[in-house]
Amino acid sequence: MGYLKFNVDGSSSGNPRRAGYGGILKGDTGKLIAILSGPLKNSDSDLTELTAIRIALGVFVKSEWENNRDLAVQTDSMVIISWCFNPVLRQWRFAETFKIIDHCIILVQNVKIVYVCREVNNCAKTSKSSMLLA
Repeated sequence: MGYLKFNVDGSSSGNPRRAGYGGILKGDTGKLIAILSGPLKNSDSDLTELTAIRIALGVFVKSEWENNRDLAVQTDSMVIISWCFNPVLRQWRFAETFKIIDHCIILVQNVKIVYVCREVNNCAKTSKSSMLLA
């Protein structure tokens, strides 16, 4: 089977302030499959990015797309990627979020969390931009 790609992004207006997350799920042909976004209260930029990854993985695990598919989760945060793959670097305050992320990664098995530059990840930013304005 093919692969799916989730571009995710999170941001906050101040640290900590109102925040939002967004994500776009596309197939290997580039076809749009799903869009997710939502507000977060009193969150910082690291937590919003982690939340976007957690929610994207959770949606994927519970979806019809999960079976026999590889998943690439793309984010523009090198810090978050380093935390995902090196538990020693993780901040303790994100322990519960990482517990969920790690569990989803085990369930999916064929998941990669990879870096993309902000310009490439612009579609995820657009999906959450209205959340910051609310």
